[in-house]
Amino acid sequence: MNEQERSGGPLSEALARARLRAHFTQEEVGAALGVSRAMVSYWESGTRKPNDRQFSALARLYGVMPAELLEGQLAGPGSNDLAGLLLRDGDGIGPSGATGLREFVQLLDRFAELRRIVDKQAGCRIQSPFAHRPSHTSREDARRKAQEVRVHLSLGAGPIGDIDSACEALGVIVFQTPLGSDLYRAATGAFLRHPEVGLSVLVNHDMSAGRRCFATAHGLAHALFHSHETNQVLCRGVGPRESFADAFAGEFLMPSSGVRRLAELLGLPRRISDPADIVYVQQYFKVSWPTALVRLRQMNAITRDTYADLTAKGYPGSLARALGYPAHPEPNVSGPAVRPLQQFPRSFLRMLRQTVVARLMSPNSAAAFAGLAVPDIAQLTSQLFGSPEQESPQLETEFHEFEVTGVA
Repeated sequence: MNEQERSGGPLSEALARARLRAHFTQEEVGAALGVSRAMVSYWESGTRKPNDRQFSALARLYGVMPAELLEGQLAGPGSNDLAGLLLRDGDGIGPSGATGLREFVQLLDRFAELRRIVDKQAGCRIQSPFAHRPSHTSREDARRKAQEVRVHLSLGAGPIGDIDSACEALGVIVFQTPLGSDLYRAATGAFLRHPEVGLSVLVNHDMSAGRRCFATAHGLAHALFHSHETNQVLCRGVGPRESFADAFAGEFLMPSSGVRRLAELLGLPRRISDPADIVYVQQYFKVSWPTALVRLRQMNAITRDTYADLTAKGYPGSLARALGYPAHPEPNVSGPAVRPLQQFPRSFLRMLRQTVVARLMSPNSAAAFAGLAVPDIAQLTSQLFGSPEQESPQLETEFHEFEVTGVA
């Protein structure tokens, strides 16, 4: 980009318009790019000009193409309008949260384009199959509706296993991106009905793994039961919808009937206090230790004192191992850095792989399309497997045992 292209006039006006449409203040833009608010003001007045790196960063931050800024016009209102719906309720979430919400919408736009490329007609759900009226928002309503969804998935009252697979079976797309670790300000996620992709859920990856699982179930509640009345929900703060979604998530992950049935089978008291019993319940439902404690406290199955005592002590890993459970270290509170492939829904990755394997896209084109590196595409399309012995010392033995006993 030369000096003439970055001159004031249309560019400066486009920068100001793009910032306002993206719901950023000049202070927030400056903080995101490492410059002062005054410098952002200079760019928008045409007094100063951003360099190439700053210009590219501005385009990414605002969720627009560089050419749109250079030409002084912002083409295509679709994505930014959808992001604006979420940002309208996201006052004070900061640049990281606003960028994550825009990335969410951009990913859904790419998902829609990918579906057109592979001619995929099924798999996304535009309307929820579950009935809901705004007046039915009590905890009992949330419990009943979580049971309805479990029946729909043939889960009974047992563990879910994998929350993302459950969402995909319901036709709900799940995407992860960092939104900020300060949950006093940051959103835990969002729900959005995309006009082509349908019911979609965003989860804040800056949270712990267990909290992300709960947030996924929370977003699923919005997608299935609040999509009748709104096209978007930012999961933040308190209110009837958020309370309903929290109650749904707890019941969906650990149904009260399943917990009580398990307690009856084990002969546990109505109020559980032995950590060994709680470890059993946690491992059975395949949830994190904090999730198990929070859910049991919601159900009044442990006392306030037991909850306070066990939360202060942390996860009893040595006890879990002594009881014969595999070691599952508790996830870091801040959560691991999001890996490039991890942020995408699995259905997106399967279709992206299909486009490369079927030569509808080259690896380079697929990488550019998804915003990935070429090695990520190579990993996704690789046909190579390690030997069973290399992958796990027990795999080869297990295969052998199936063969010699006539099972395989």
